[in-house]
Amino acid sequence: MKNIHISVCFSLLIALSACLENTVSTDFNNPGMIHDTLSVSSVTAFHYQAPPEIGNSTLLYLGADSNGFDNPFAIFKVQENSINTIGTFASLSDSTVKIDSAKFILTFNSDTVDIGMIFDLYYFPNSLDSIFSESKSNYLNINESDLASEYVSSARLFQKPPDSSEIIYPTLSFNVLHIIESFIDSSSLSFNRTLMVKPKFDLSNTLSFKSSESGFAFAPQLHLFSHDTVYIDSTSDSVAVDTISHEFICTQDLSIIVPPVVDNNPGLLTLGRGLSYKGLIEIPDLDSLLSPLPEQLIITKAELSFYYPFDTTQSNFYLQVQPVSDSLHYEQLNGVLLDDPIDVIPNILPVVNISNNGKVVLNIREYLQLIHFGYVSNYGLKLEVVNTSNPFNLYSIFSHSSLIDSLNPELFIHYVSP
Repeated sequence: MKNIHISVCFSLLIALSACLENTVSTDFNNPGMIHDTLSVSSVTAFHYQAPPEIGNSTLLYLGADSNGFDNPFAIFKVQENSINTIGTFASLSDSTVKIDSAKFILTFNSDTVDIGMIFDLYYFPNSLDSIFSESKSNYLNINESDLASEYVSSARLFQKPPDSSEIIYPTLSFNVLHIIESFIDSSSLSFNRTLMVKPKFDLSNTLSFKSSESGFAFAPQLHLFSHDTVYIDSTSDSVAVDTISHEFICTQDLSIIVPPVVDNNPGLLTLGRGLSYKGLIEIPDLDSLLSPLPEQLIITKAELSFYYPFDTTQSNFYLQVQPVSDSLHYEQLNGVLLDDPIDVIPNILPVVNISNNGKVVLNIREYLQLIHFGYVSNYGLKLEVVNTSNPFNLYSIFSHSSLIDSLNPELFIHYVSP
């Protein structure tokens, strides 16, 4: 039922937007129309913390970040089918097929790196094939000590010399030939194709590798070379023919990110992807301000403004703003939550690119118009940082408790009514 409600709201929004724009442009010069404004300063903001959600990121991270984030390991699930041949893991179990080599390969995200660092590969021969979920696993529900992993091999970052201006990314290439049967033998009760990579020694900085979302060319993959054996006659003489390269990419991969403890600064709302701090905005006086106004009013402008500390680390990020779909229960938002309990109505408000001018202006006209017409309720707005190049950056917005009143959030509304 909730999905139907969202679809109806979105359809109404499209129709309303078209009608409102035409109506306002036609009646601006009508002397019978009343133009008025409202300024609302009773805007409150606070944040809550859920586990990091970066399973769809194009990068995987290992090592420690300067902001205090730790990325102890990354975990991978290899798919059944080869992307460059018709082969599957099951087809490799044929007695005529011999596997000559098997490597698990990760591609570094930069063409410049200290290539001496060593990493270890592990697998899970005594676990079922459901060790992690790319969308739901995080540092609160998956722990390395509980995974029963076994060491496979080690590898150093290696970079082939480039030709002229060619870009060659360093790679990690782990030898997995001695465990490849565990990927092929699906009859085993503990059969799984999950792998884990971690640094052999602590890293003083964060290294990033390309994930499965980066595309086939650079996705983490199991690369096999095999050949078929053909028996010539009953004497069992044989010859090897058809050397074949198979590429099995990972369909799921995930960095486990352990965020630091962040001190709450009075007057600041903190946001961040890796920290998974999200914001909630409430405008408690909004209903009492809108309800006495004429039912036919058209809101021509509704700008919700925030200010943030003006420095280079706060520039060029994206802020997603979505209406909350149900009443808030603040007692559920204490501490680090196992799941995000705040449901939203999607697709009403756009994602906003934040530049470096120190001010965020959100256009929430459609949202307020829907509230006034009774299609949605004023449960508040949810704020999230999205599409950032670095998930470990933290962003701050001045909230209602700021020491300087001029930096507090504010809502400005302009409307037209008969």
